[in-house]
Amino acid sequence: MKNDLIINPEKKKKTPLLLNFLTLILGCMLLTNNNKVVVYTCYIIGAISLVIGLFNLFSKKLTKREGNISLGVYATVLAVLLFILAHTIEVTLRMIIGIWLILDGLAKLALAFKVKEKFMPFLILAIILIAAGMYCILVSNILLVVVGAFLIASSTIDLYNYFFN
Repeated sequence: MKNDLIINPEKKKKTPLLLNFLTLILGCMLLTNNNKVVVYTCYIIGAISLVIGLFNLFSKKLTKREGNISLGVYATVLAVLLFILAHTIEVTLRMIIGIWLILDGLAKLALAFKVKEKFMPFLILAIILIAAGMYCILVSNILLVVVGAFLIASSTIDLYNYFFN
């Protein structure tokens, strides 16, 4: 009997086991600590930007070649801003996604009153979107929670296929 979870039997050989475990860990991190993941991502991007900026600023002394000074200045300024404003970026991202969900929910609510024959599905969708927007603004970044849940599901299925098929 063939298992329904297997999409491609050859996928077992193509997908590395370590990648599945890393995806599962990333999904768990996004599901439980999504705000910290955004902040740490800002720190990582800031560190990479700082290395690029400093390398371009001091490349003439290091490699005897002329670096791109303007890129060095921009990358260094971006790195400093990412380090200083990491928490602000996380809150701003949460607010933008939350407001977008609320506005989309209000648009669906208006559409529900225009389309009388499909009133209930649009009303339910509007209530869910408005609630998700409020949740995203007040509590957490629901988008990253959903991404984390999908990563966990995907890696669990891949691990199941790897070990049992």
